[in-house]
Amino acid sequence: MKKKGIRLVLALFLAGLCYVVWQYHSIETYADALQPVHADAILIPGAEVRGTEPSPALRERLDMALHLYQQGYARHLILSGGHGSGEISEAECMRRYLEKNGVPHDALLLEDQSHDTRENLQNSKKVLEAKNLHTVLIATHRFHQKRAHLLAEQVGLDAVGGYSEPSHAMIESYWTLRETLAMIKAYIGN
Repeated sequence: MKKKGIRLVLALFLAGLCYVVWQYHSIETYADALQPVHADAILIPGAEVRGTEPSPALRERLDMALHLYQQGYARHLILSGGHGSGEISEAECMRRYLEKNGVPHDALLLEDQSHDTRENLQNSKKVLEAKNLHTVLIATHRFHQKRAHLLAEQVGLDAVGGYSEPSHAMIESYWTLRETLAMIKAYIGN
């Protein structure tokens, strides 16, 4: 009886390890395959705000989106993120940063009620619909792209492409490993 229990535990451990290795590779290859395409808007999911300034991770996402905007991939940017630990919402922080970097106020669409990726996408879809816009290009970190696109599909948001660059502010291997677990929640629709 004891040997069967040990075998079961070992089998579950190996199955979990296989899932993590497969998902890690899948997240990496998904990000590698993404290309920026023209869309109605560039969607930037929020990240931490420190006081009134973007964290290094949020600044990276903003710089990705700014690059896409300057290259003419979209005329609008959706700034998606509610109020977290910072003094202002993630969306407001993004607005200030992008305006300081030359993006006109009327190109910025704010969504400041979301607190996770699913809410970013659900609430951004409402912003798009209100402006009669339909497609988005997601500007986020490599490890975040696969889950962001899966959740976009689940909420009915037409994410037509994405753009990522390697992070200098985050330890990507750690965050990719963390995403392997977050993907389980995304697969079951929560």
